[in-house]
Amino acid sequence: MSRKGDRYEFCSNGEVKEYLRYLEDRFGIPARLFKGYTFLKKGKNIWIFSGDPSTIRDIGRIETIGVKFLTITRKALKPTTTFLQIFGKYATKNIVNLESEEEMIQFMVGGLIKKKFNVEKGYVIVKYKDDVLGCGLYSDVGLISQIPKAKRVDERWFKRTEE
Repeated sequence: MSRKGDRYEFCSNGEVKEYLRYLEDRFGIPARLFKGYTFLKKGKNIWIFSGDPSTIRDIGRIETIGVKFLTITRKALKPTTTFLQIFGKYATKNIVNLESEEEMIQFMVGGLIKKKFNVEKGYVIVKYKDDVLGCGLYSDVGLISQIPKAKRVDERWFKRTEE
């Protein structure tokens, strides 16, 4: 028998408004972009998909649907890397633009970039050139990569060999 946190449930209108207000306040991502999306929760994770909720016949039996959108942590809502790679291009604030390939590699291997950035402390969108890399956590120590282990790169891939 499945427990409540093991299956999807529809988010209430109030929850959806809270999540969209967070995106607008924190990143400047307009709520209007999500018109027509359905929001689901499963445990501490919020998922979105672009389908009509009436297409879900038995929500309790769904294994995976849509894109994981947010994780509810003890301190804040944390956007997922996949979500930011899709919708981060619409953000207007709390964006860290990495300046060098070395910084990009450090971020993508899951590292810390000890540098001051002109963003608010907390979760930020990290870009390199025109590409959204994913989610970072900016604090007094610097920018901490939030790239999931499964999506990290191996820095050996970037080692240049002398000819």
